Amino acid sequence: MSSLILSLISSLLVGFYIKYLKIATKKNLFLFILSNYIMASFLTYYIFNLSILTIDFKVFDYKLVICLAILLPTVFYFLHKSLEFSGLAKTDIFQRLSLIIPIIFSFLLFNEEFSYVKAFVIILTFVSIFLILGKKSTNKSINIFYLIAVFLGYGIIDTLFKLIATNKDINFLELLFVIFILASFISFIYILIFKGKIDIKYFLYGLLLGVLNFSNIYFYINAHKIFSQTPTLVFVTMNLGVIIGGVFIGKYYFKEILSKQVILGVLLAISCIVLLALIQLKII
Repeated sequence: MSSLILSLISSLLVGFYIKYLKIATKKNLFLFILSNYIMASFLTYYIFNLSILTIDFKVFDYKLVICLAILLPTVFYFLHKSLEFSGLAKTDIFQRLSLIIPIIFSFLLFNEEFSYVKAFVIILTFVSIFLILGKKSTNKSINIFYLIAVFLGYGIIDTLFKLIATNKDINFLELLFVIFILASFISFIYILIFKGKIDIKYFLYGLLLGVLNFSNIYFYINAHKIFSQTPTLVFVTMNLGVIIGGVFIGKYYFKEILSKQVILGVLLAISCIVLLALIQLKII
């Protein structure tokens, strides 16, 4: 159970850490993101005992791999802006609700069986999104843009990972290492594109972010090994934990205001996670 809790805490700390730092410039933000992926690559390689010599680079679908490498730092930018404009609570909820996107694509790409229950959950998810956006947030369309970008971005990333995972010859950890390396390269390109001075402290701050990101992945994998007979427990704990934890941290630490409509949307989002868990368990 400790691995599951540590994965949950690491996930919550990622959003908290990014919002707390309030990085002002794009150049320093991508320096922060670059060092994050460098550290994540290093930890993945050494802690999981990978070897460059044994990685079969030929099995990777590089169209999908490169798309992921571009999306990861790009969506990180949207995550940062969403945390800035919309707050931790809403951003964490939209990030977690993005799991509905691979479910939608599963009907088209993976020939998954359609059911009215799944359709109902999809509709309920979009209702919760509409409620969470709220009337107040519509005063600034930029708030909505970044929240939707987080929702779509993480949803597409999950879908691409699911597509790659259909190739049984691929070692997931080796794939993750390669994607982290390429994401570092893409982050470096972003640094070159944007103007301004580099503040080296953000490189150091990014190393801690890399540790948090890796910890989330490492303990999440461990939790799935420990609860291999009950993977739905991991699914529910992580998603509900991040949503509820994000709401409490946002409200009580960052003093984010949540209207009754937004709270109703949060409750609907929690209902969606529970319903998806029941679908996985084949209870409904």
